[in-house]
Parts: sequence; structure tokens; C-alpha cells
Amino acid sequence: MVNTNGANGHDNGTKPPDDVLRTTLWEFARLGYSVEMRIDELSRLHNYHIKKRTLLNLNKKFEVPTVKKPPPLALATAYVAEKVAEDLTGRHGPSTIQKQLARQEKPVLLPRKMVRELQAAIDPEGAAARFPGRKRPKKVRGQLTAKGIMEEVHCDGHEKLGRKALRMGRAGIDIYGFRDHPGRVLFLNVLPNARDQIAIGHTYLDFLELNGEFPEQLTFDGGTETGPMKIIQQELRHHLAPHFSELERPSTVSMKSTDNIPIESLWKYWLDYAGQNIKTAILDGPAQGFAQQNTIHIHLFHWLWPKIVQQELDQFKYHFNTTRRRKQADKLLPTEAPEYVFNNPEKFNLERLGTSVSKDFIAGLRDRLAKPREEVMRWVPDAFDELAFQAYEVLGSPKLHFTTGWSTFFSLLPLVESEYVSSDM
Repeated sequence: MVNTNGANGHDNGTKPPDDVLRTTLWEFARLGYSVEMRIDELSRLHNYHIKKRTLLNLNKKFEVPTVKKPPPLALATAYVAEKVAEDLTGRHGPSTIQKQLARQEKPVLLPRKMVRELQAAIDPEGAAARFPGRKRPKKVRGQLTAKGIMEEVHCDGHEKLGRKALRMGRAGIDIYGFRDHPGRVLFLNVLPNARDQIAIGHTYLDFLELNGEFPEQLTFDGGTETGPMKIIQQELRHHLAPHFSELERPSTVSMKSTDNIPIESLWKYWLDYAGQNIKTAILDGPAQGFAQQNTIHIHLFHWLWPKIVQQELDQFKYHFNTTRRRKQADKLLPTEAPEYVFNNPEKFNLERLGTSVSKDFIAGLRDRLAKPREEVMRWVPDAFDELAFQAYEVLGSPKLHFTTGWSTFFSLLPLVESEYVSSDM
């Protein structure tokens, strides 16, 4: 009886063509498969059943690289040094570099021990920096300084009430804010999606309409959603402040969020003031009967809760801007209430550096965005918005607050459920 596994040498299956076999064996080398794994995979992939001796002969025939025969030390050092240089943050250990070299178009197979020793010689501090449990050094913080108000405005999105944070289906409320470098909060608004670049473009134009001027420089993190906003700021500088040089004073600066300190630090104050309380209140919704799979529930959430959050944002903005900061020995910027500093910069040796922009100019910029504001800022369908507002008036327009948000929600729900017919239900 023939042994189809080839154990008695009578049936090795079907040997693949040399080009296929060579490609397969080289791929096994890249993947770091053991001898047993290579034999098993040849059997599974190609119905080719062989033993260790045949595999070794095939490896020799096709010059399959092996860690047992690494390149000369000088060449191996050059290969490892190249990968170490590419790792700008120094997070790749010997195993990662070993695999990177093995998976190149022309694989280089090195023993892990050799890679570790070469890496230690090339980057002596790297291993200590990657050691599990090692505390990374704290970021060195400098002192914030400013020439004047509206010299630099920092902006950022906040998604602690967004869909991913709430995990309540499609329910979510994003926030976007602008803060002047010396401290004043200039603009805080809710929006459906803080990652929508057209929505962020319109948000910046809303900020300009409210404040009537634009800063010398706009600073944000490197997200793709800032593209149209960046173009708007560049257009403003080019047409209304042409005396500035882009080389000496860039109109926009992109940086890591951890370095965009004025706006990033603001979110902690917001969370402490109301943000965390609002999130806790919202998350109680499912326990009270909110059904994330129900379209009317989602629409009503998006009609009601953004209004509650915006109300709290307005109160927080007023509170923050009218609160005096505590004195700090190393602080160079004023510690007086941000609103007072912004309205009286001369008292603190600060200049007024904003440039006025007309509403007509802003409207022209808005017309050039790919979608109208009404579309990207729409929370619910127009028909639902009208119906929910009528129901709210029927209830006597109750005061909105996050502590009574769900009570208002479930009072409105039967009134809109009986009337609204959704196309996506």
C-alpha cells in the first residue's frame, strides 16, 4: 500500500516547478519558519511531501538564505545601522529589526544575538530606553511668552463626548475650540464631526464672524481635518496682511497635540468644570431606556443634547475667561483674568495684533468650501428639527440642563414618535 505522506519513500506527491519552489522556500526564510514548519507548509500548499534531508538539499540548490550563514560582519553592521537610523523614535528592538531585514526584497537573515549585539554597539542607550516598565523622562516644559493678543491662536477638537467615547451607537457630540495664546478662550462650539475638514473650515469662519479679526498665526495639530482651515488662514494673510513673510512668520503651524499646550490644557479645565459630569449624565441614558438602534432616539438625542452641551460650553467659557489665574513664580504671561487681559493688553505690555476681516470677505471664503454650512452642521433632518421644536414648545420649553436632560428627552419622545416618519427607519 502506498504511503501518501511519503514516509516510505514511494510517494512524495507532486514536486512544484523550480521557480515556484524557489519563491516558496525564500518566503519561508523571510518568515523565519523552522524546518518542521517548512515541511508542513510544502505539504499543505503544494502537496509535496519531503523529509529534512531533501529540504536541506533544496535550500542549498536555490541558495536560500539562513541565519546560520550570515553576511560578513562589516556588511551585517551596515544593514543593522541602516535600520537603526530609520527608527527615529528608537522603539524597535532586535526582533523587529531582524524581521525587517528578513522581509526586504533581498532578504538578509541575521541571528537575533548578532542583531542585538550590533544594535547595542550602534545605539548603546536604545535598549535601556525600551526596557519594559522604564519610566520615560517627563517632557521638558518651557515658559510661554507672547508679544500680544491675537498673535497666535491655538485650535483643536475635543471628542470625549463623541461616538467612540460614548459607545452609544451613532450618538455623539464633538467640540471644537480656539484659544488666544495669552489665555482667553475665543470660541467653543459643538459640531457633528470634528474630523470633517469642511465642517472645521466653516467652524473657523464662524470664529472669524464672531471675533471680526484673524490672528497672525493659527496653530493646530497635524490632523487631516485642518486642510481647508489652513488654506483660509493663508488666504487671509495673503490678501489682508501681505506685509508678513511666510518664512519669518508662518500663517499656520502644525505640531504634535502634546506641544499645542494652550488649547490642550483647556480641555482639562472643561472636563473638571462640566465635561465629565455631562458624560456621566449622558451615559445613564441606556439604563433609562435610550435605544441606540432606534433612529428616532438617535435623532432626538442629536436634537436635544448638543443644545445642553453648548449651553454648558458658553457658561464654561465665561467662567474661565473671568477667573483670575493663580500667581506662579516662573509664569511670564499675565495671571489676571483672561477677559481683562484681552480687553486691556496695553496694561500688560502686550500689543493688539489681530487683523480685521469683513463679513463680506468671510462670506466669499465660505462660498468656496465644497459643502454649505447647513449641510455639514446639520444634526437632524429638517423635518425632525421642526417637529421636535414644536414638541418642545408643547412641553412649555423646559429649561435645559444635563441633570434633567433624559427627563426632557423622554417627555419629548412620545410627541415626536407619534408624528415623525423617517426614511431610514
